[in-house]
Amino acid sequence: MNAASSTAPPVLLPSHQHRLRRASLVCSPLVLRPRPSLSISSSLFGHRRSRPPDPKSSSHGRNLELTVDPGAIAAQASAAAGRLRRSSEESLRRFLSAGEEAYHDLRTSVRVDRSRNRVVFSCRESSLLFVSNLFLWSFVAVLAARALVWLGLGFRSRWRFGDWSLIRRDRSLGGREVVVGRRFRGRDWNKKSFTVSRSPLSPVRGTDLKTVENVAKIQREKQEKLPKWWPDSIPAPVIGTGKQDYQREVDRLVRAIMDYRMSGKDYRYDDIIQLREICKVSGARASFETANARDSFFRASVDFVLNSCSRAIIPSDKPQIGGEDVRQFIAGLADNIGLTNSRAITLVSAAVAARTRSCFLQCWAFEVQGKRAEALEELLKICHIHQTFPPEEHSAEMEMVGSGLKRHLTIEQRKHLLSLYKETCGADDHRSIVEALGLER
Repeated sequence: MNAASSTAPPVLLPSHQHRLRRASLVCSPLVLRPRPSLSISSSLFGHRRSRPPDPKSSSHGRNLELTVDPGAIAAQASAAAGRLRRSSEESLRRFLSAGEEAYHDLRTSVRVDRSRNRVVFSCRESSLLFVSNLFLWSFVAVLAARALVWLGLGFRSRWRFGDWSLIRRDRSLGGREVVVGRRFRGRDWNKKSFTVSRSPLSPVRGTDLKTVENVAKIQREKQEKLPKWWPDSIPAPVIGTGKQDYQREVDRLVRAIMDYRMSGKDYRYDDIIQLREICKVSGARASFETANARDSFFRASVDFVLNSCSRAIIPSDKPQIGGEDVRQFIAGLADNIGLTNSRAITLVSAAVAARTRSCFLQCWAFEVQGKRAEALEELLKICHIHQTFPPEEHSAEMEMVGSGLKRHLTIEQRKHLLSLYKETCGADDHRSIVEALGLER
């Protein structure tokens, strides 16, 4: 009986079973995992029961190890890139396959039922889904591209260094570069200063009022900044009645001038004089079809006036055209054809600059050939023109002439032309000639 009792398993109570289960869970073996590529090991994470801590040891003596395995990182990155490439290739293959199927399906999706006189459209649902997805994602891609461009331009304008200017070439100045716009770094004060109120009935703010006053002041200064040779006023017309007949005559003359020009011939000076006389007497206005035709007619008139100035006998003479001073003639003609004062002055200044340059080059050509009389005659033409239409000080036109002559003539040759000009004209003020020859320095 004792043997039986010794071999029989002991009877366990439920509380004992619960304790044994908890013990088995606690004492279960640990699962070992592979060591990662990046690991940190320190004595802080060692087994606490391996040895008792030394109270004399300090925390400064503990070691911190950082282990980096580049090979494992490169392998993981290469594996990720390979998976991404394979998935991209698979997605692209499926997309192309779906597109090809949709294309072949939509080619035969429309058919005409002649028996019932109707057009039948039938296709698969996958084709419609492909077309709709293609349209949707194309729209999203366009919006995203526009947003990126907008953000890029905004970032560039906000963080760019320095100011920038918008430069264009002015053909009326012979191709000289002029600044037509400007933007400042940081904040665009021009844009803020020219803002207007949204409602026209809202009261004008102080900044807006100041802006309007500045614009009016600038326009007033531009209008008042006329050269000294420009006439102060234009005489009133002599005839006050019967303007319709004169207007018809002016219109007929303008049509004849344009027809003569369209035939490939130059403007006739008699037509220019006749048009000015009719408009001066009656106050009629000449109207051209385009602004280019009007400017071309005025340029021809300016050339005619400059030729008249060049034929003066002595510089002190005041050349006239049709009994009228050439300055009054050209200013009145600009008013008769509807040309603004600023535009007319620009065209006259450009013509004076072009004539000055050509006369200087022709003078030097005669001087090289030994024809001193012809060379002095060219200098007299420049003298007459500059006394009739004197250029402004430091004008852009004379600067353009000087830069052009520097490429053709040396400084000694230009000094020689200046000495010849002083001997020929004998004028005290040679400022414009010095600027035209590029000798102001």
